[in-house]
Amino acid sequence: MPRAGGTQQRPEPRDLTDLVPNHVRADLAVAVAVLEQYGPAVTDALRQLDQATTAARQALSPVDPTEDEWRLVERATGIDRGWDVAYRLVSTLDPPGQGRSPA
Repeated sequence: MPRAGGTQQRPEPRDLTDLVPNHVRADLAVAVAVLEQYGPAVTDALRQLDQATTAARQALSPVDPTEDEWRLVERATGIDRGWDVAYRLVSTLDPPGQGRSPA
């Protein structure tokens, strides 16, 4: 039955939590605990990697390095390793068909 103003009242959402297997709940609890503990440090490290990469590029800008020269600097300083790890982290966040549903 429509409420005043012509909008329909939506039914209360069902609590379907009991349908999630216990081992999945346990896996989620561990994942959330690890993210809560280490997530801020990882976020800070990614920010620092980005800022340091920018600073390294700026430091080299007066000599206008070639891409090959920049790759040598990336290898020597660890920039390439840092970004490889960062991209691996990001690539695992949204497996195909498993994106978060809108809240």
